[in-house]
Amino acid sequence: MNQMTNTFGTILCSSLICLICLNAQTVSADNRSKGAESPMVVGIIEEAHDDHIVVITRDKYKRTLAIGEKSTITYVGFDKEKKEIKARFAVRAEVNKEVIKSILVTPPVAEDRIEPTPEMVKMTPVELLKIADLNQSGEVSYVEMSKTLFSSLKHGPVAFHKSDQDHSGSLNLQELPSLLAKVKWWKMSRKTPEEWFNSSDQDKNGVLSQGELAVLLGSEAHIDVFFKRADKNTSGDLDRSVPEV
Repeated sequence: MNQMTNTFGTILCSSLICLICLNAQTVSADNRSKGAESPMVVGIIEEAHDDHIVVITRDKYKRTLAIGEKSTITYVGFDKEKKEIKARFAVRAEVNKEVIKSILVTPPVAEDRIEPTPEMVKMTPVELLKIADLNQSGEVSYVEMSKTLFSSLKHGPVAFHKSDQDHSGSLNLQELPSLLAKVKWWKMSRKTPEEWFNSSDQDKNGVLSQGELAVLLGSEAHIDVFFKRADKNTSGDLDRSVPEV
């Protein structure tokens, strides 16, 4: 990414860092996975039984979910591993009155947030594959992805499953770009601040409103914080001028 010296470049860089730290690579204002009775359950399996599982959600609720005859189970990122539901596995489930309608199950992964290095944001998919392919198999497994590129209990299973077009349980070089396109830090690093500014200035008035910045970032989450950080002169918009010291 080019040197960022103007107001917009500064906020684009700092916003990206904040998004990464907040594990918001595919940030969304959707709160359907929060709360003790949310219709989406995202978390780690504590107990696994034939007809139900006990899940500890990201917001620390214990949910007992029944596995019914009509429950759809999709195993994501299982390469050579046996496809089964076990304790410590991660899940993203759509439920109705604590009965599973559909569920994505992944192998155990750490919940550590991924912070790409300055070198990584400049890399090609070929170069990133070499970094993420920890066992040098020529492909990237779900666990490897979660350790090196993108870690999200909520969004990771969906992004990986959609990218794994041959359903092999891992991503090859042809499939990896599809995943990267869903990763916030990768998407933001594909253009310079100047290019992002020009494409986001929808009314072409030379400044960005808070709404235009939200569209650029793909979410209104934490937008007040990002905008205030950039609007040094409290003008109510963002320009490309270097702020006076």
